[in-house]
Amino acid sequence: MGPESYYQQLCEHLGVAVIATDLDLNIRTWNAAAARMFGAAAERMIGTPITSVILQGDRGAAEQTLRRAIATGQTFQYEFQHRDAEGKRCELAGTIAPIIAESSACVGASVCVRDITRRIRLQDELSESRKMGALGALAGAIAHHFNNILGGVITSVDYALASDNPAITRRVLKQTGEALQRATVLLNGLLAFAEGDPRAEDLSDFTEIVYEVSNEVERMIEGRNITFDLEMEALPVTPVVHLQMYTVLRNIAQNAIEAMPQGGHLSIDVALENGRVVTRVRDTGVGLDASAISHVFEPFWSTKRDLSSSTVSAEGTGLGLAIAHGLLQTIGGTISVSSEVNKGSCFTVSLPLASIPEE
Repeated sequence: MGPESYYQQLCEHLGVAVIATDLDLNIRTWNAAAARMFGAAAERMIGTPITSVILQGDRGAAEQTLRRAIATGQTFQYEFQHRDAEGKRCELAGTIAPIIAESSACVGASVCVRDITRRIRLQDELSESRKMGALGALAGAIAHHFNNILGGVITSVDYALASDNPAITRRVLKQTGEALQRATVLLNGLLAFAEGDPRAEDLSDFTEIVYEVSNEVERMIEGRNITFDLEMEALPVTPVVHLQMYTVLRNIAQNAIEAMPQGGHLSIDVALENGRVVTRVRDTGVGLDASAISHVFEPFWSTKRDLSSSTVSAEGTGLGLAIAHGLLQTIGGTISVSSEVNKGSCFTVSLPLASIPEE
């Protein structure tokens, strides 16, 4: 068997579909595996455009990739869909490469195609399984937090009912109000995250929301030995969804306040940088080590930690920063953190000026 016959037989009996085209993208080679995959014999396909085996909506992109391989001499990967003889949609992946002649001139393109339908299906099943697992963990964690809140309320109310002391009743009412306030904050955060459509109707100017959050911060730091500064340059009108943006900034500020149990200084700086509104929330609190920084935006991982024992404080739900991170993603914003143990942290929120698409 001569070299030419050898390679011809090799191509014909490979386990993957091999298709070769000329410079006009008409099929010149169509092996047995291609005939089985596409349900058409070589006699029928030779001379026809290779894009005929691709669904109508994908043909433009496929042709562009083929011509790019011929023009650049590079190899590309391309995934597309096809319907088999029974009309079932299948997922195919092709490796597109130029065919170079002995003269070093490109004379066409080769496409090696394999069926990845099963792999895609398994990936979808795995993704769905992980999603359900994450949903179960989320539901369990939320139930745990609400059980703690309601359990404390019930115990306190039972204690007050068994007592005729007005001072005890007042103390229990105060504790109940604080517990319900924590539940409200948690629910509002989850609601803002669930209603993540950046085109919602409740729009406010970013500047107004910053002032609103600043007023809330001044209320939250009363009696905590914390000083507060706000520095904000004049900004163009930047419409954002009120509930989402307020939740983001309030959660970050709340986290900063709780990071300073012995008091300290909190500042919010807002500036326009490279067409984005950049907000930096700085505190002089306990700070975060490298390990904590890597987990700080994970749901139910709390930053309120005893750094010596690495135990999570019962005060925080561990949702605040995770919700802020998720909300910013829905509107094209970003959040990052820099921190040093015992020196404090700086959370930086970057928001595009056009954060809300026009209706």
